[in-house]
Amino acid sequence: MEKAAPAGGGGGGSGAGGAPARAGGGGTGAGGAPWEGGAGEERAAGRPGGAPAEVHGAEGAGDRAEGAPEGGAERPSGRGAVGGGRRGRGASGSGRQARLGIMKTRHGRPTGEAARQRAILAVLASHPRPAGRTRTAIAKAIAGDGAAWKNMYSGVFNDIGGSLVPQGLIEEEGRLPYGRGPKAVQKAGIPYYRLTRLGRLACLALGEVPGKAALLDGLAADSGGGAEKRILGAAAIVARLAPEFVELLFGERAESYSEGSAESLLPAAGGGGGRRGAGLAAAMARLVGGLEGLPKGEREEVMEFFREMARGR
Repeated sequence: MEKAAPAGGGGGGSGAGGAPARAGGGGTGAGGAPWEGGAGEERAAGRPGGAPAEVHGAEGAGDRAEGAPEGGAERPSGRGAVGGGRRGRGASGSGRQARLGIMKTRHGRPTGEAARQRAILAVLASHPRPAGRTRTAIAKAIAGDGAAWKNMYSGVFNDIGGSLVPQGLIEEEGRLPYGRGPKAVQKAGIPYYRLTRLGRLACLALGEVPGKAALLDGLAADSGGGAEKRILGAAAIVARLAPEFVELLFGERAESYSEGSAESLLPAAGGGGGRRGAGLAAAMARLVGGLEGLPKGEREEVMEFFREMARGR
């Protein structure tokens, strides 16, 4: 099973005054006044390197200060966090705990929390620069222009610390220096995140994440070789021809993994196929094998059938 050791995503806590912050249960500013999200960000827009200045408690005093235990005060939000002691809704709404919060659905659609977590993964998959992968930058990328990102921030904060990091989908990659706010903020810096290997595989199941072929190329390059490398390399070729098929294939596997009936996100890996089994991959293998054995005329007839369906006729 793909696992990534979480590097700790910052935490809750308080600053000099000890009053709770308003942004996702973060920290406080000097004198106990809550840090209002984004108060210093526009002032620091011209920082070298383009690093966003995140001066709300959740991005500053809430991060681990010296002597704080690993993980700080940041805890799973309880809203579907895996390992948080609650029973989450399964990927199919069956009431079983989901190993992947991004697969939670209600009435056949991702829940609001799952949709936001998918959006976080999409931002991390598409922003190479660290400044674009901080919590504030992620909230702004999801919410768009205007002040709506301030309302989005607390959800992003909770999703990262309470679900995505504990599940091993993302990890803290490093900290950006910050020169404003309390001493603890300046010393700790601003955390930014990256996808783990498990997170990159999970992104292959999400329509929100473009560039499936590039993701697969990177995964194949990072793999140790053998069957896994062959699977990823072949999937990259398929992704260039039909990215929708790759999304369906990995989506089926992600659902099985989330339900606990598969031990890997690789479609051809061992560990069981889940409720629907390896249905899509097995059906495609039978189809391709059958097409190879057909007479040329019948094979062309079948291909024309598929072309007609692709054109929506």
